[in-house]
Amino acid sequence: MGARHILVSLSIATALVTAPASVVAQSRPTPPIVVDRGVQAAEVLSPEVLPDHRVTFRIGAPNAKTVTLGSEFVTQANAVMGPPGDLTAGPTPVVNFVKGADGVWTGTTTEPIRPGVYRYFFVVDGVVTLDPRNTEMSPQHASQNSLLIVPGDFSEHRNVPHGSVIEQHFISSTLGGIDRRLMIYTPPGYDKGKGTYPVLYLMHGRGDSETSWLTAGRANEILDNLIAEGKAKPMIVVMPAGWTPNAFQVMTSDPNKEPFVKEMMTDIIPFVQRSFRTIETPEGRAMAGLSMGGVQTLNTSIASNLGTFRYVGIFSSGWFLQEDRQFFYDHNQDTIARMNKELKLFWWGWGHTDFAAPGAIELTSYFQSKGVKLTATESPGGHDWRNWRLYLSEFAPLLFR
Repeated sequence: MGARHILVSLSIATALVTAPASVVAQSRPTPPIVVDRGVQAAEVLSPEVLPDHRVTFRIGAPNAKTVTLGSEFVTQANAVMGPPGDLTAGPTPVVNFVKGADGVWTGTTTEPIRPGVYRYFFVVDGVVTLDPRNTEMSPQHASQNSLLIVPGDFSEHRNVPHGSVIEQHFISSTLGGIDRRLMIYTPPGYDKGKGTYPVLYLMHGRGDSETSWLTAGRANEILDNLIAEGKAKPMIVVMPAGWTPNAFQVMTSDPNKEPFVKEMMTDIIPFVQRSFRTIETPEGRAMAGLSMGGVQTLNTSIASNLGTFRYVGIFSSGWFLQEDRQFFYDHNQDTIARMNKELKLFWWGWGHTDFAAPGAIELTSYFQSKGVKLTATESPGGHDWRNWRLYLSEFAPLLFR
């Protein structure tokens, strides 16, 4: 039976080969090609920045009953310009969605959105979903968001020479030999040059990850633009993972309780100096961080290892508890007395409505009462990326001078 089947198949094949082309063409069935990939979302554009800087969001959800927009864009991102002199976060953006006949929900902000970068997500019938038509994403420590980019400020992508962003891994002896990741920015010309560069170690906050300064923070774009304008020195920027494998991240003023402090000194700085052409002196080293990363910066550069970094920046941070601030005062009077000698720049910024503001104000006032030279600035808004991008844009030009 099997042999006969083969013979029949061969004879059919021979007939097809020897038959006239017209006959073969007529004998071939031509059904439409159908690939079943399930239900396909409607072809929509989202987000769309309109000429007047209002923003339209769209999502195909034909069976949905409600669609709203959530995340930092709505809650805290200073997205809408407030009245002159207003130091709050500004009005909350309003986006009302309407479902079209094609099942696409469309919502446009009622007010223009000022230039910047904003995380957001859709809530469809109570279920959170990312924007399926937006490939710009911003990973956080334990979640993911879509990313709206409104061009027009210092963090926009411009036609200037660009540096490189690379991912590097090292083995952390501090944390028991586990693999750890660094995100690293090298300035324009680094790959083709031979010189050494200063390094800024830039820390993320508690809700974020080592990639956040590149997505929501736009650190590479900010540095590219500043360097192109001659406002900042070319520098390497190292963005470590601030989270360590603890059940709850330690944020006290005792550096002995914060494993990241030891990891920075024992593992991260030596790895960076082995792997990149860096200036290996305090004059070529800076550290800054936001929120949790600001605490880690204080613990690493001030509460211990004073003199390792000549430039220190604290963004929306400070030891958050009074008991931690008091612990620092009680145990670091000798350190405070040496700060003017060891630091070329001590910079501190916070938002007017920032929950970190009370601690930051107390700490900066205390340092100043002890004669410590520092730069303190309060900006409109709160504990959000609009301020942290602003702080980086103001801090970076002051480095390595």
